Amino acid sequence: MTTSVNEIHLSAADAENLENIHDESISIRDVFSSLVQHPLQIITRWNWKSALLGALLRASFYFGVYKASRQNWLVTMSAVLVEFSFRFVTSGISGALVQSFRRATPAWLATLIITISLPIFSHSVEYISHYAQERYFSSVSPTSTDNARQIAFAVSVLFSVMSAMFNLFIMKHGVLLVGAGSETKSLWSDLKRIPLLVVIFIAYLPRTMLRFFSEGKIPAALGIFAAFGLTVGTILGVFRGKWSWAWTTALGAWAVLFVWTLIVAVVLRFFLPRVKY
Repeated sequence: MTTSVNEIHLSAADAENLENIHDESISIRDVFSSLVQHPLQIITRWNWKSALLGALLRASFYFGVYKASRQNWLVTMSAVLVEFSFRFVTSGISGALVQSFRRATPAWLATLIITISLPIFSHSVEYISHYAQERYFSSVSPTSTDNARQIAFAVSVLFSVMSAMFNLFIMKHGVLLVGAGSETKSLWSDLKRIPLLVVIFIAYLPRTMLRFFSEGKIPAALGIFAAFGLTVGTILGVFRGKWSWAWTTALGAWAVLFVWTLIVAVVLRFFLPRVKY
């Protein structure tokens, strides 16, 4: 008598690789238990797709900001190389972690965890890497002459919160998966699906909050709203060492999300009344 994979593992928490679990949903507790008991799965499922795309995108941020600040090519490319190098490693790890939570329930809590934890992790490494380059290796790798690094860092932080949620969103839809068996597709196949998912995603957070409000889950909706602004503001405030950056950025993030949610609500109410939240 043969034993299936699902029968071998009494629970998801016992699985050496979460991708071996075929349940449509896995509790947050079991996801954490599996990751703590079998941390090597993050290495074996290191997400090369997220690593490549994340490194290219973040390096382009630094390239654009440094050139806009009129830094010379040597300074610019030094910053770009540092950003690309560490991002290639951390984005692959982050991608594996996000993939671990793609079926985690409740979904709002999984989103909250990813939104807060990944930006803190990645930007801690980012800050240390660029600071070390400019502080200790300036004789080998030229540094910026103004606040180009701080500006690039701010742009990167603002992007990170949305990026973390977007990665979780598209992985829930089977995109950018690695080591997921038949669900894993080619990078080219994933890239072809991303444009449509971007359109769907920009309304995802507002629609999620609106759905929670309609279902009476007000604390969950307010939790997502609060976490969005607090995460962006806290990361910028801590790494810039300025309280003004923290609260002004948080207020700005909340204002943008609030206005965008109102726009989505109006569109759903008057133009797409048959579309469910």
